[in-house]
Amino acid sequence: MANYFPVVLDQAGHQWLLCLPEDSFDSWEELRQAFIDNFIATCKQPGNKYGLERIRDRRNEPLRDYIRRFSDMRLKIPKISHDGAISAFIKGLLFHEALRNKLLRKRPTTIAELLATAKNYADADDAEKLIREDARGADQPPR
Repeated sequence: MANYFPVVLDQAGHQWLLCLPEDSFDSWEELRQAFIDNFIATCKQPGNKYGLERIRDRRNEPLRDYIRRFSDMRLKIPKISHDGAISAFIKGLLFHEALRNKLLRKRPTTIAELLATAKNYADADDAEKLIREDARGADQPPR
């Protein structure tokens, strides 16, 4: 194992290892902890509920895009309660009032229930957009 350790390191890790004074550690545990302490700040950390609460829908953004951005961030948070995620989702709905009002009237109890309701609204938005586009096309004279 000791021979394999330097092989798996990238250049920065390898350089760090080479610059250590001889006999710096008496155990693998000491080496492990020193390595973690040195490189922890360079690692991408899991998300947290505050990052999720910063996700907001945008003016003229399709609802499906907001759902996708929200879901991507939620999946990066290792331990968030259903209630915390649901609250953050509702809080982030600034421009989709109909869905926000629905969720406030009958609050979902699970993420699956929340996403199913949001998907139904996104499907309805998509259908409404297609109807508007068809109506605009019907108003134009044929070529």
